[in-house]
Amino acid sequence: MMSHAHATTGAAAWLAVTATVPWALGWMPLPPSEVLAGAVVTAGAALLLDADHHAGTIARSLPPVSRWVTRGLGKLSGGHRHATHSLVGVVGAGLLARLLAAVRVPVGGEEFQLGAWFIIVLLVAYAAKALRLTRGWLSSWAVSLAAGSAATWFAPETTWWLPTAVVLGCLCHLAGDALTSEGVPLLWPLRPDPLVPTPLWRNNGHFALPLLGSAGSKREWAFAAVVDLYIVYVVAMTSMQGAHTVMASL
Repeated sequence: MMSHAHATTGAAAWLAVTATVPWALGWMPLPPSEVLAGAVVTAGAALLLDADHHAGTIARSLPPVSRWVTRGLGKLSGGHRHATHSLVGVVGAGLLARLLAAVRVPVGGEEFQLGAWFIIVLLVAYAAKALRLTRGWLSSWAVSLAAGSAATWFAPETTWWLPTAVVLGCLCHLAGDALTSEGVPLLWPLRPDPLVPTPLWRNNGHFALPLLGSAGSKREWAFAAVVDLYIVYVVAMTSMQGAHTVMASL
């Protein structure tokens, strides 16, 4: 699955789970500000597993730091669609997010969520690049720093929901790639051989349900367009809900 589709499916999943408007599930209801902030974060988290690709969207998102990170992680994980594209990769990303989200430093008599801010800056940069909202290093750094700072200010209780957003985004990434012909090594480091190789279970141990065909196919773009429409609707309804809450409190 291409980066745009990854980002939008991650955002849509977060909106569906946390928003309390019609056509959203509301399983983990949050205030509108944290619903919207989390959607951006989860869009970036849905790209996180591609940090093993030194020439992918993440590598170009926050230069030169992002390129150094992706080259190193690519070598450690065995290359693209190996260790990171597995359940082990999802658990590792969630644990790292949980550890960093707890890091706080005293600033002006209050605690600043340094770890959460760092994660959000990175994930916003990933999402902005995938959605083509930034061009070049200056806009990438400016947008990610501003959005990361705003998110930690307006959605302060990130310690618990941030790791959830990261895990949800990573699971969306796995599901998205599993819907393409290439599949994913879901059980890495195990690569079980099928008794009878099929498009669903391949000789290389990759699992797939290739409903979308190859990455970047017309079916994938049609799917992404439907997801985009859903995001626009839920964001608009959640924004109106938040505005109504603010007006009622005045």
